[in-house]
Amino acid sequence: MAVPDSGGFYRPKRLSEAVQLKRRLGERAMVVAGGTLAVQLLNKNLVEPEAIISLEDLPLSYVRADGGRVEIGATTTIASLLRHREVPAALAEAARGIHGLVLRETATVGGNLLAPAPSGDLATALMALDAEVLLRGSRGARAVPLPKFYRGALRYDMRRDELIYAVRIRRAPRHSAFQKLTIYRYSGPTLASVAVGLEESGGRVRKAAVAVGGLMTHPYRASASERVLVRQGLSKETVESAAQRLTEGVELGGQGLYSGSYLSRLAAVLFARAMEKVMSEAGR
Repeated sequence: MAVPDSGGFYRPKRLSEAVQLKRRLGERAMVVAGGTLAVQLLNKNLVEPEAIISLEDLPLSYVRADGGRVEIGATTTIASLLRHREVPAALAEAARGIHGLVLRETATVGGNLLAPAPSGDLATALMALDAEVLLRGSRGARAVPLPKFYRGALRYDMRRDELIYAVRIRRAPRHSAFQKLTIYRYSGPTLASVAVGLEESGGRVRKAAVAVGGLMTHPYRASASERVLVRQGLSKETVESAAQRLTEGVELGGQGLYSGSYLSRLAAVLFARAMEKVMSEAGR
């Protein structure tokens, strides 16, 4: 069992030790890796942990690719992710959109999955890639599809003793793209983001995944837009129709001075841009 360095700060050397600590400390402990999300939550008084469990010594920084299957360790940093060419386009674009050398070298994939809006660009991209979160607890490992992982503001499908140890893309789509708009040109909080993953043949869409970020407390799949793409194929008219249904069934919230209706229109523009890139790749 890992012994705290000082003041309730734990640095386990094995994943099993981290799970035991999480089981014993439960909600009293905050799990960190790069620490960028922890700083945000602490500064906003959203958490008051009694202990810290650091995952920085665990061997969870990796990218493993086999064909279209990709697994990324939870402590993999943005900078490390960008060094791997086998990462799907949408995820690489989302990673490149995270600016600042220090942030790229410290922020991790696992932490980004837990970051509430307007953060969490990687989560939006991963959702459009049909990714699943890999969790490890005292009862073993399990996989949770990313759309089902989120249950509300800072609420996730994680048991008391579970930790994120990786994220997995079972089969990366042939075409994918990511678009976002930030408050400032090269940095700042994301106002809205859209990611698209498509499998198509001869203009016919066999499978579509559309994820939207920034409009809720967490990213979501725009299932109504996906149905339009699959039923109607790739065309300018189809994209316009799908864009109009991005927020169908979604309770919109605003961000400061930006209303929900404005963010909805912004998401439609970003969706059109992402689809333009995908259709260009597909030769449409």
